[in-house]
Amino acid sequence: MLPSPYTPGDLPRVFVGRDRERDLLKEPLARVIAFGEMGGPLAIVTGPRGLGKTSLLREVASLAESEGFVTVWISGLKHQPFLSELVDQITRALRRAGIEQEQRRTRLESLTLEVGIGLAKVGAKLATTSGSSVLPAPGLLGPLEELLHESSTAIRDQGGAGLLIVIDELHAPLEARGGRDATPEPAPLIDAAALLNVIQNMGGDRRRYPLAIIGAGLPQTKTALTYAATFGERVKEIVLSGFDKQASEALLTEAARPLGVTWAEDARALAVERAAGYPQALQIVGDAAWRVAAPVLGGVVRREHVEAALPIVDEAMGSMFRTRWEVATDHERSVLRAMADIDGERVERGELAARLGVASDDLGMVRRSLIQKGIIEPAGRGLLRFTIPGFDDFVREQ
Repeated sequence: MLPSPYTPGDLPRVFVGRDRERDLLKEPLARVIAFGEMGGPLAIVTGPRGLGKTSLLREVASLAESEGFVTVWISGLKHQPFLSELVDQITRALRRAGIEQEQRRTRLESLTLEVGIGLAKVGAKLATTSGSSVLPAPGLLGPLEELLHESSTAIRDQGGAGLLIVIDELHAPLEARGGRDATPEPAPLIDAAALLNVIQNMGGDRRRYPLAIIGAGLPQTKTALTYAATFGERVKEIVLSGFDKQASEALLTEAARPLGVTWAEDARALAVERAAGYPQALQIVGDAAWRVAAPVLGGVVRREHVEAALPIVDEAMGSMFRTRWEVATDHERSVLRAMADIDGERVERGELAARLGVASDDLGMVRRSLIQKGIIEPAGRGLLRFTIPGFDDFVREQ
């Protein structure tokens, strides 16, 4: 038996289905390479969990490194500041890249210390102004800009393309703790404000900064960024959706191709129908069918293998559904039940409110909470939908 090439819950082995989005993220990299200047404003990839945001960023980061970029990668943590981690990872990445000149290394270390002190000052100020709005300290922005300038130009001067900063899970630091106030926690909000202001300032003198900054997060990420700075609305947003039929089939067949295994047409059709365009579900179906088929070199995954694997798929998807159901409050579950009882993939907010016997505006808080938990997502003006295909059937069974 050949090992399964499918990776449920992990990065895929073969990148498919996101060529357009990958090309959009390559544009700022090309600008850095060609002109030695900043690649543009912050670009973020948004979408529900399981659609491949992290996989897309990893693919772009790998391409960037092959083009001579030094890549800095961080992942946001829930309600936690992130700038200090970013600064630390920049210095580590430069050390790995071998920035050797003593004078420049001393300058970078000095700037790193200066930024760290600035972050500490902001933290101290926040501790004494609990509940009030605090703007990023001007003394922090300058050193941070200089650190990014020195870091990116050091890479460029040594023959590299520049610096790529990747911030995954960007929504996590900016999530509100709940209740009626949707404002993010003060400390990460300050970090986001500082980052957005620095990006804005660098754009005015872009030739000093051969770098690009990209991120990813849940659908509410851009809205959360506007709490940090009103010009957060200028962030370039790339919204991911589910795979179409062609991309879904490619995910199954291209992963198996290097092992000399093919999929019968009717087997592909059943697997694609079951996954309903959800990349994570495609990985689960592919993995389960592979284990049933136990193919050898030149083998074929057939429809009967997929049919036999469906109970395994249902169990795996059910586990995912139960996890999301269990984090919902009783009130949120009543809203989910009402959504599930309305026909169609998209649910009108007004119709949902009518079923619950409340005013549409009264759904604001519970809607926000369910979006933050990744259970539902906006699907257009006044429209909502479940983030995972099949979750409505699961809710009805409850």
